[in-house]
Amino acid sequence: MTKLFYSGLKDGESNVEIKLLVDIQNDWFEITHTKEVSQVMNKSTGEYMIVYRNTLKFEVVS
Repeated sequence: MTKLFYSGLKDGESNVEIKLLVDIQNDWFEITHTKEVSQVMNKSTGEYMIVYRNTLKFEVVS
């Protein structure tokens, strides 16, 4: 089982980092980008985050 943490600076806030966990084997998720922001949505859990586009990163956690 492989999980990813997506993180970035929250859109509309300064210096607020948020994270979202995605299990890439079991969750249905979607990543979208606009000119200014990126959105990561875990459609299996209904959780999502919107961050400044150039701050989006991911980390493998397992």
